[in-house]
Amino acid sequence: MTRNQKYEQKQKSKGLKKITLWIPDDSEIEIKQMIEFLIDNPNHIPYMARNVKTGRWKKAI
Repeated sequence: MTRNQKYEQKQKSKGLKKITLWIPDDSEIEIKQMIEFLIDNPNHIPYMARNVKTGRWKKAI
């Protein structure tokens, strides 16, 4: 089993699923931080998103 296969098996055993998403370049860090937060806090869901230009909040779901 390769190193990558071991890593993927470890992640699957944590209940995680591997997916590919296309995201904007300028929001990569924020999206990664949100995903890491959601992995560490499985009882939370993303509910609102803030517009970086106006500062207004909008329901994401």
